Order: sequence, then C-alpha cells, then structure tokens
Amino acid sequence: MRENKLHSISDILRVVFPLVLVIFFTFLARVIFSPLLVPMEVDLHLSHTSAGSLFFFISLGYAPTMLCSGFVSGRITHYGAILLSATICGLALLLISFNSRLVGLQFGMFILGVGAGLYFPSGMATLTHLVEKEHWGKAIAFHEAGPNLGFVLAPIVAELGLSFSSWRGIVVSLGFACLVVAAIFALFGTGGRFLGEPPRFANVKLVCSRPSFWVIAIMLSFVAAASMGVYSILPVYLISERNMDPTLVNTVIGLSRLSGFFSLFFAGWLADRFGVELVMGCIYLASGFLTMLLGFASNGWLIFTVFLQPMVATSFFPVSVLALANTESSHTRDVAISLMVPFVYLFAGGIVPASMSAVGEYYKFDIGLMLMGVFILLSLLPLMFLRVRLS
Repeated sequence: MRENKLHSISDILRVVFPLVLVIFFTFLARVIFSPLLVPMEVDLHLSHTSAGSLFFFISLGYAPTMLCSGFVSGRITHYGAILLSATICGLALLLISFNSRLVGLQFGMFILGVGAGLYFPSGMATLTHLVEKEHWGKAIAFHEAGPNLGFVLAPIVAELGLSFSSWRGIVVSLGFACLVVAAIFALFGTGGRFLGEPPRFANVKLVCSRPSFWVIAIMLSFVAAASMGVYSILPVYLISERNMDPTLVNTVIGLSRLSGFFSLFFAGWLADRFGVELVMGCIYLASGFLTMLLGFASNGWLIFTVFLQPMVATSFFPVSVLALANTESSHTRDVAISLMVPFVYLFAGGIVPASMSAVGEYYKFDIGLMLMGVFILLSLLPLMFLRVRLS
C-alpha cells in the first residue's frame, strides 16, 4: 500500500529523521577508520599501502551488494533492507574490533561494506515515495546531512575516544550503537513497507541508455573522490607529511565538515531556485580547484583550504541525487541508484584512497592531491559537449 504523502516541513523532518539516523551510523561506521588509521598503523605495524587497502575492501563489499540490493528489498521490502543494513554494520564492527591480523581486518571491512551497501537504494526509494516532488530538494538535503554529520563527528569521536581507550574500544562502541539504531528503526521507522525493484535487464538497459545517467555518474565519481577519497587519507597526509599535531588535525578536519553540513541545505535551495545544471557545474569546477590547492598550499592557506574544500564538495551530493530523481521514473529510480552508487563508491571510497596511499608511500601525498584536482577539471571537458537536461 502506498503511504500518504507528506507536505509540511515538520512532517518531512519527522519521517526522514529515522532514515537520517540509520545513514548517519552506517556511514560513520565506514569513515571512522580515517582518523583511526594512524593509531591502527602503529598498533598493527601496517604500511600506508596496507592501511589504505582497508578502504578498498569496504568498497569491494559495498559495490556488488548495492548492485544486488533490489533482489533483497524485492523479498523483504525496503523497510526490511534498511533494518538489515544497520544490523550487519553493527556486527561487522564487532568482528573488526576483535581482529589483529590484516586478513581478518580486510574480511571485516568487506562485511561492513556489504551491510552499508544495502541501505542507500532502499533509503532513497522510501524517501521519494513519502515526500512530494516539490519538496525533494529539501528532503534529500536533510537526508544527506546524515553522512555529512558522520564526516564532522568521526575525527572528534576518534580524538575523544583515543584519550581514554584504544581504536578497538571506539569500534566496539560504534558497533553496539549501530545495533541500537537498528532496534530504533524497527520500532519507529516510517515508510518503505513495499517491495523493491530488482535490476531486471529491461530496467538496466533503460537506465543505461540515458546520457543523463552517465553524465551524473562521471561527475559524482570525481566529486565523491574529492570528498570521501581525500577525507580518507587527509589525517595521514597532514600528520606524516605536513608534520601537524594529531589533536589539531582531528579537530580541524572535524570542524571543517561543519561547513559542508550547512552548505548541503544551501545547495538544495539553490538547485530548486536556479536549476540543477548550473549549480552542479559551479560546484564541480570549485571542487577541482580546491582539491589541487590542498596539495600545494602553504600551512596557513592549507588550514583555510581544509575548511573550504569539503563545504564545496559535499554540497554536490544532494544536487546530484536531485538530478537523478528528476531524470528517472519512480520505477527505475532505485535501479539507477543501485547501478550508479556502487561504481562511484568503488572508485571514490576504494580505488582513490588505496591509490593515494600508495602514492604517499612511494612518492608524496601532495602529488596525489594535485593529480586528483587535475583529473576532476579535465573530466569536465568531454561532458561540456553533451547536451543533457538534468532537471
């Protein structure tokens, strides 16, 4: 049965909040390992390359699970898939916390990716099913505040936790928190009690035949790399290469993500006001320039760039999701997300951090950051020749 649509802002916030809670904790479960990477390297005697591989294994579990998530939600509904996502993430964190070998950690990260991969298609299908289309920009921006809040709190949680516990204690606590959130969603979650759409060949062919799908996928991949990929290696870069104090680094990175928290809502408003294409293009160019600046800026300008870069990069996500929602029908929207996001995350959350960690070990991290910025700007050139409407 179709749920009643929500109209007022208070109704939208009320129904989206349980989803925000789930995506916040399942996202925090993945990004918490960025500020914990340095103590993990010391405790487990890991190289930069080995530590960076942990992010790759998360994405290796995340990508295929999201591709197949329609089969899961097609059996247990979107509500059941969201509940299962939070539960698996909690259990995976507990498994990671009790492992001391690299192979065991990599396996735990893979399971964590599997759990996280179940959420997004079902979360977005639930949200867009409940909220009227004219409010999608605001609702999606509020929903995306969950991941951005995870970015904000991860270094702060890590810094506070390490002052009285080890990295293992932090991971255990977060694992139990995910299980509690699963119980809360089971009791108070609204919507999503309808079956998902498995990625049938006809739907996949329809989605992949649209140029708009590929334009959004390419742009989202590179901006996600500027956000998530850079975030993953930024603490190691600032501490080991720029010789900054670890406490200062975690504090600065945590506070820097607050700017992105507010820019999410501003970007959603701008997209509703001025159109998706213009806002996406401006954010994309700025993300490329600021990512390059992270590599060669002096320490004074570097702190400023660390604050500004995530504010710009993270604001791209609600706009890109809005573009995808505008260009896909209700029957193919979750299929499009299931196809796009896995490859975006595999690239931005797995390949880019692992590659930049290898560059940092054998060369310097700043070279990787400058190259990332150049690639973002160059990728815009072929897209300029495509005449695609995204709104």
